[in-house]
Amino acid sequence: MINVTVKRDKSINEIRIVGHAKYDIYGKDIVCAGVSSALITTVNACLRFDEDSIEFNEENNFFLRNIKQDEITNILLENLVEVFKSIQDKYKENIKVKEEFE
Repeated sequence: MINVTVKRDKSINEIRIVGHAKYDIYGKDIVCAGVSSALITTVNACLRFDEDSIEFNEENNFFLRNIKQDEITNILLENLVEVFKSIQDKYKENIKVKEEFE
């Protein structure tokens, strides 16, 4: 299962993603593909608007920190979380989104 943890106060501070959906074999897993596509698109958009808006690490698991908390970055990250929740609605056995308030 993919576990997405969103830490927030007024806006999103951090997003952490661990695990694998195990919907299908590697290379054919549409849940992982959907999560990866949304994530890569969002990271690239944030960096295009401002290279210093976020920091992220994708070594073993994925970790993203919202550094500047500006309007564009906040909107992009909120949209990303909504995409994850939409995927979760259809694939409850493969992805779980949890929000923590700081």
